[in-house]
Amino acid sequence: MKLLACIGSKCDESTVKFIMAKGKDLEGNADGNMLDFAVDEGLLKKEGSNYVVAHDQIHQAAYSLIPENERCCLHRQIGLLILKSLPEKQVDDLFFTAVSQLNLGIKHLEKED
Repeated sequence: MKLLACIGSKCDESTVKFIMAKGKDLEGNADGNMLDFAVDEGLLKKEGSNYVVAHDQIHQAAYSLIPENERCCLHRQIGLLILKSLPEKQVDDLFFTAVSQLNLGIKHLEKED
């Protein structure tokens, strides 16, 4: 839920599973069974090929579980992970997600310089 909260309140299933598979070391990562569990519990909805957080307050609560000082780093890690592993057939879908994540992680990049 934390990774999905970082990505946004709606995300394509292939993107979520791609990030979960490639980012096994990311903080807040879980296996695909957790997505099914979250759907069963009503935290997420499955709409076609998208996972959608059931309510804005659920999204905000999941995002708030990530300590503020770790959020930028996690956004940066997600963005870099996508860019490094970007499959050619998904460039259109994932490129904008990667740029968005890097923009949200810019504070972490500025701190490193």
